[in-house]
Amino acid sequence: FFLRFATWADMVALVSFLAPIAGEGFGFLRVLRTLRLLHTYQIAQRLRQDFKWFRLHEDVVLATINLGVFLFVMTGLIYALQHGVNPQIVNYADALYFTVTTLTTTGFGDITLSGTSGRMLSVAVMIFGITLFLQLATALFRPTKVKYTCPTCGLSRHDQDAVHCKHCGTLLNIETEGM
Repeated sequence: FFLRFATWADMVALVSFLAPIAGEGFGFLRVLRTLRLLHTYQIAQRLRQDFKWFRLHEDVVLATINLGVFLFVMTGLIYALQHGVNPQIVNYADALYFTVTTLTTTGFGDITLSGTSGRMLSVAVMIFGITLFLQLATALFRPTKVKYTCPTCGLSRHDQDAVHCKHCGTLLNIETEGM
């Protein structure tokens, strides 16, 4: 139970309700409530059923949400950890500016994080940010695939007009909307 990501996301979201008591520095944790809501299976399933656009662009939507949540969580973390010790991080906008310039690898250098923890936080922003950015770029530029599991080999993503599985050649019966 405690090893699942969803459990930890729920616990952090619950703790975020106490953020106003502890100070506004950790208020960014409230963003995790939205992440948990959007990753709920029932909502995603309902969006798939009701909106063709969501079905066609689900990977892009989820990658964008993940990148956006990462951006705001990292910005909040940078603000919370550097606001009192770094004179360059005066407000949330400074932390957002640093996060975006680091994430995009622009790195103007006019704002830097201080101390070993600041440098390690910068490294985390770069590594995880690039990973999420690549996930988004892949979702944007990769041809849209249909989620249909091949009964023979288990391949789960196929071209929209596929008649046979690319992996094993099994005849597929992918339902379409006549397009």
